[in-house]
Amino acid sequence: MSYSFKLALALPGGGFTGYLFEIGALAALDDLFDNGFTCNDFDLYIGVSAGAAAASLMANRVRPGEILEANLTGQRPYYFERRDIFVPAMGEGLKTVLRAVQQTLPLLRLYYRNRHEMTLIDLLDQAQDALPSGLYTLEPFRRYLEATFKAQGLSNSFDGLRGELYIPAVDLETGLYVIFGEGEMRKVAISQAITASSAAPVYFCPVRVDGRDYIDGGIARVPFFDLPFQKGAEFLVIVNPSFHLNLDSAGRTGASSGALPERLRDKGFLTIAEQASRINFAARFAQALQTFRADFPDKEVFVISPQPTETCLSERSFLSFRDRVHLLHCGYRSAATVVREQFGRLRNLFARHGVALSLARFEERARNRIELFTATAPLLCVSTPWGRRRAGWSSAT
Repeated sequence: MSYSFKLALALPGGGFTGYLFEIGALAALDDLFDNGFTCNDFDLYIGVSAGAAAASLMANRVRPGEILEANLTGQRPYYFERRDIFVPAMGEGLKTVLRAVQQTLPLLRLYYRNRHEMTLIDLLDQAQDALPSGLYTLEPFRRYLEATFKAQGLSNSFDGLRGELYIPAVDLETGLYVIFGEGEMRKVAISQAITASSAAPVYFCPVRVDGRDYIDGGIARVPFFDLPFQKGAEFLVIVNPSFHLNLDSAGRTGASSGALPERLRDKGFLTIAEQASRINFAARFAQALQTFRADFPDKEVFVISPQPTETCLSERSFLSFRDRVHLLHCGYRSAATVVREQFGRLRNLFARHGVALSLARFEERARNRIELFTATAPLLCVSTPWGRRRAGWSSAT
């Protein structure tokens, strides 16, 4: 099997829900590819934030279908559990108590001197140095990834991969991007690079690597457009689970039942912050895509993303087993929709880069996948605005 073109696969962030969406979409792509090509045969992979975990598995030649089936059966190690990721930062809590004790007297003196001008909010603002650097620590997740790679015979070293893997993160002190997997950063373990790129501020403490603190690689810059083509890629496939919910286009049919709030503002400040973050990312993504097309007019990119009505990706939950199946189904369905609506264009696009597609093969495998989804969760539902309805193959296409 030989492919003359340099092919790249980029997997942005999106949290644990985004990771599951990506696995579902990648399984659909594997069902579409023909003549032996798979998602494990790309020449280079770029994983940002939560997408770094999926990218590292693809680069290690773990088939997306294997990961999908593990999540449908609850079989570890590819069935990550919430406790493997969301571990309270107890050490940060102890530091917070100590800092609070140390700052109490100075803050009271400050407030007394300025009591006619300072409000309670001002006082709290002055006390923020006592707050922890994050709610959760990713160190247990790093250990879990390390153990998984070892148990499954996977490489935890960038040098041990057949293809190229790049994982961006942001240096907290300088604000500069670093790319784990190139230069000196190639020496860092993949498991550590994944957690560094996944350290979303507020939720997770910064991850320290060789004396430097790193945070979420999806902040500010959108690195998965320019980076692969700087590395010689000719064609880029992006599975992008991040989007902002558009209630106006989705309608408000679920609101009338009273089951869920009609407006996003009624779901609390965390929902508002997440929606704002998605809106910001969508704007940066569109701008980066426009810049890419101007800078690389001879290069091509194909993007798979959910519809703005897919509320399952915007709902915060504890990710029950049903939630997992729903998100995997959502990713598969999103890819299937694009395939069925644009197969002619996609066949020509991939053919230009040496990859064959088979619609007949896809249809057969897709039916089997959908049957597996519905058999695993018989009442599996598809999102509607603030509500859900029964899913089937017809709704998936």
